[in-house]
Amino acid sequence: MKKSNESVIRKAFLNSLRKTPLKRVAALAVMIIITVSSVMTVMASVKPVSVTYNGEAYTGSATSSCGSEEDARAQLLAMGLAVDAKDKVSYAEDPAGGGISITLISAHEVTVLADGTAKTVTVYHGDTVADALAAAGVTVDSNDKLSASQTAAVSSDMMVEVTRRHDVTLTADGSTQTLQVEDGTVHELLLENDIILGENDTVSHGLTTPLSEGMAVSVQRVTYEEVTAEEAIPFTETVTNDSSLPKGVTKVDVQGQDGLQRVTRRNKLVDGQVVESTVLESQVLKEAVAQVSRVGTKDPNGYATINSDGTVYDANGVQVNYSKLLTGRCSAYTGGGTTATGAPAAFGRVAVNPNVIPYGTKLFICSPDGKVVYGYAVAADTGGACMRNTIIADLYYDTLSECYQIGVRDMNVYILS
Repeated sequence: MKKSNESVIRKAFLNSLRKTPLKRVAALAVMIIITVSSVMTVMASVKPVSVTYNGEAYTGSATSSCGSEEDARAQLLAMGLAVDAKDKVSYAEDPAGGGISITLISAHEVTVLADGTAKTVTVYHGDTVADALAAAGVTVDSNDKLSASQTAAVSSDMMVEVTRRHDVTLTADGSTQTLQVEDGTVHELLLENDIILGENDTVSHGLTTPLSEGMAVSVQRVTYEEVTAEEAIPFTETVTNDSSLPKGVTKVDVQGQDGLQRVTRRNKLVDGQVVESTVLESQVLKEAVAQVSRVGTKDPNGYATINSDGTVYDANGVQVNYSKLLTGRCSAYTGGGTTATGAPAAFGRVAVNPNVIPYGTKLFICSPDGKVVYGYAVAADTGGACMRNTIIADLYYDTLSECYQIGVRDMNVYILS
């Protein structure tokens, strides 16, 4: 409507120019007033626009108000500024001055590749690689390697690759080392460290197992060998009970002897140590001799045990080891005093002929049937009857009644070895 009115006015003005000069001047003044008024009306409807685009300033104008984000996006396009649907757009109008402020922050698509997975996330101009990692839900530590610094600014269609690095312990061929390695498998770890597996070698983890923090990988070298050697054949033992022996006493009648055999074995070695052996062939070179033993079952009764083969056991069933046996008459005495060796007279210190039984000789004394036991003694005194060779020992007792009980009788005097 404005443009139509202006045309009519201009037409009327031109027609007036054909009239008198006075009228032409008046018409011209009217035209100037109308034109200026029209221009001022148009200028009053134009609003200044200031745009902040990723931190950069742009200016423009708008002929209408900005009442929504859609209006703001349209204004940006009108000013030739590209706007993506994911970009952040905000706006504000100044009611007093009539100006419009628009802020645009561009969205960037960043792909994060980590742990075998690629994830594309949306971040914005001014964000960093660390923001992209957080948006992708990917955490990194000081060991990990990134294709771009975490403080670097993101850009459109950027790709950030995370290479994991792990502390791994590797044990092989007698040595253990701690390594910092990138993502990979156990097989790749072995190859990188020049460890070639033999046909029978074993590894603590499957070769395709992914490496992880703190993993301990060990390689065991497995070899086989055939060995032929002479080996003992352990003898067996036959044991029977014997009521004539004190309980707890064992008598060996036939001494066992190991046999001998030639054996060929296939040995399995792990890191040089034999862990398994299989007999392939054996040949007996000498038969083993079985051992024959008797175990005593006789309850202790205070007697000594004297066997026909000369073995002797004290009243407690302990075998008496002796080098010589003297059998003859023994008597008993008491009364205290000091022995010929200077020791006080006491039970267990007996009088002897030192020319036959030297002083200090250790003895075991009992009757030939074992029923009268003086027990363990030491030659410590000189016996008058012993010197006359009428008795072989005079046995000291603490009381006279004990002396009467033993009297004078035949006794076995065992000289201990």
